[in-house]
Amino acid sequence: MERIFVGIAWPYANGPFHVGHLAGAYLPGDAFARYHRLRGHEVLMVSGSDMHGTPTLVRAESEGATPEQIARRFHAVNKEAFERLGFTFDLFTDTHTLVHERTVQELFLRLLENGHVHRRTEENAYCPKHARFLPDRYLLGTCPNCGFEEARGDECDNCGRRLEARDLKAPRCSLCGTPAVFRPSEHFYLGLDGLAKEIHSFLASRTEWRPSVAKVAANFENAGLRATPITRDLEWGIPIPLEGYETKRFYVWFDALIGYLSASKEWAIRSGHPDAWRKFWTPGDSVRPYYFIGKDNTFHHTILWPGILLGVGGLPLPYDVPANEWLVIGGKKLAKSRGRGADVFIPSLLAQYSPDHIRFYAALLAPQNHDTELDWDEFHRVHDEILANQYGNLVQRLLVLARDREAGRVPTPAEPPADLPSGVGDRIRAAHEKITAEFERVHLKEALELALTEIREGNKRFHDAKPWQAADEDRRRAVFEGLWLVHAAAVWLSPFLPFSSKEVWRMLGHPRSPGPGDWDEALNPPKAGQALGEPRPIFPRLEQRRASPAEVPKPSPSPSPPAQAGPAPLEIRVGQIREVTAHPTADRLYVLTVDLGEPQTRTLVAGIRAEYRPEELTGRRIAVLVNLEHRRIRSVTSEGMLLAVEGSGRVLPLAPPEGVAVGAAILGTEPGAPTISHDRFRSIGLRVGRVVGAGTGGTTAVDIGGRVIAVPGAWTADTLVVVRTDSGGPGSGAILAFSSGLPLSAPAGAVPGAEVR
Repeated sequence: MERIFVGIAWPYANGPFHVGHLAGAYLPGDAFARYHRLRGHEVLMVSGSDMHGTPTLVRAESEGATPEQIARRFHAVNKEAFERLGFTFDLFTDTHTLVHERTVQELFLRLLENGHVHRRTEENAYCPKHARFLPDRYLLGTCPNCGFEEARGDECDNCGRRLEARDLKAPRCSLCGTPAVFRPSEHFYLGLDGLAKEIHSFLASRTEWRPSVAKVAANFENAGLRATPITRDLEWGIPIPLEGYETKRFYVWFDALIGYLSASKEWAIRSGHPDAWRKFWTPGDSVRPYYFIGKDNTFHHTILWPGILLGVGGLPLPYDVPANEWLVIGGKKLAKSRGRGADVFIPSLLAQYSPDHIRFYAALLAPQNHDTELDWDEFHRVHDEILANQYGNLVQRLLVLARDREAGRVPTPAEPPADLPSGVGDRIRAAHEKITAEFERVHLKEALELALTEIREGNKRFHDAKPWQAADEDRRRAVFEGLWLVHAAAVWLSPFLPFSSKEVWRMLGHPRSPGPGDWDEALNPPKAGQALGEPRPIFPRLEQRRASPAEVPKPSPSPSPPAQAGPAPLEIRVGQIREVTAHPTADRLYVLTVDLGEPQTRTLVAGIRAEYRPEELTGRRIAVLVNLEHRRIRSVTSEGMLLAVEGSGRVLPLAPPEGVAVGAAILGTEPGAPTISHDRFRSIGLRVGRVVGAGTGGTTAVDIGGRVIAVPGAWTADTLVVVRTDSGGPGSGAILAFSSGLPLSAPAGAVPGAEVR
């Protein structure tokens, strides 16, 4: 049996953790651990609060509290948030335990005995006003590498470079701003220079690491490994087990890194088997330790932690360190200390959204290959467009059809499952193999995208089969295939969406959620005749977009402008896509260069990258909402909106008719119309309609999803069109059309009633 150790970076206990932490380290670690448990592997996942970090001290001093009071408060806050998010920690502990203290001191003494730790007196930063030394967070200055003026004494948050106090330009005390001076102080140093050959051999053996991680580790190694301090001048933290050092404590990174080992020991003690930790800490082919971190911790986990382990001896080295990049707002790293809005913090999000909604966005957004911009519109959009419209809609339609037409049971297809004409079994097996391979390589975003692709294709097959109006045998086959896909998708998505996966399995007739050893259950078709549970929506659509604190308007002393009356003006024109490029910081977005018949092309940002290759879009004619306010989306400004509709399990751009010139406007829209906001556009009723026949008084009847309205003019029956429903009274609307009399068509696969967005 394989043994998988998952260590997740220890959050400082100085505040609640935020969505950047979740997307960067925590959600990937939990999803990976859940996957391996589904595989039937033995997994130990640990982490905890870093109680001794100087950020906790800084906050304590600012609030007039003790460091322990602050640390205990936020340890409880974060522990509860992890539990509500469904995290599967075997132990989430902290660094202020007796087990941890003894483990840190034991490893220090072994390193000292083995000759890898030595004393050295060097000048350290000191604040004359406070008469104290200034370790890491207590020291600020200008980064010598990038010029960032708020760099810390140990690291620059802007460029991620590791720093020494003497590297900073214009160093100052973070508490009072007094310029720092340097005074001698004796400390213990870990001799990484003496372990350089062993560290080099270790790094050379890690061929499976992400290129970004390997490059950072190589850069540190090439710069020359040197002795690094592991103690500091403080009285909060783990004491040094030697006389004469009562006013010094272990440096937080030496302390916290050893937490992976001490937490494993504490877990074993709590489980009643004190030696059980050794199963995960004895080197061998059956043990694979993974460390999930953010990129600013790469040095500590690829150089410093291996150096400690090599210096102690007899402990397994990291198998993989899948470090993610940063989640940013406005190009700047999210940080607890920078106050970027309360809603980035997980407790605030949990008060408003379901755990799976938050987990899904973190998984989809995870900055795996590059820094990624947090986008609140996207946070809401992916819920409705992917979870509600694609996944939840497929589950709901299948279960309701099975309830109403198959007596609430899995239908029996006419053909054996392996010989189904559509080859759904072969498709599921092929997808399962690919998804498994991506999980094994810790390519979690790729695994998620593959699963979502199968859901989109399943929607398309279901829509094309039209089982609600098909013959009995065709209906049973389509429902059976769909239920098999949903059964498999619940397994594939379980590492990311544990709560909804449990609900889907319940509706499929299983008494429990996907559990240990169930990974390959995705390959097994549902049992014909099995009773199904009562269908319920698993992802109800969000009723209203929530504004982030930064977007809430501040009170103004001037009178508010009068409310706009009547329908909002729209300017919709035919555009042609000239160029398609991948968005530099968003894996689901394209940047489109669009010709609108104007002297200058326009830039549009569109979330259709997962569904179309660039060559499928280049040269394509599209409908563009021109007078929409410009919006910066992940560092690129979008100058309008590509209009599209969900259908057949994918996003379908609207299709201007052939022969209409690029730049042509929709009849009734206003050239040079005033700009409208995104919220105003959302209030406009643009929907897909199907012309069903002539109306009365020179009108045509159009079905917009079970409701028939009257629109002016005579239109060809059975045509899919785009209807504006807020342009007239109740029961009326207007078809968007060109001066030639041709309508703006909805693409094949669109469903009457679907919203155009």
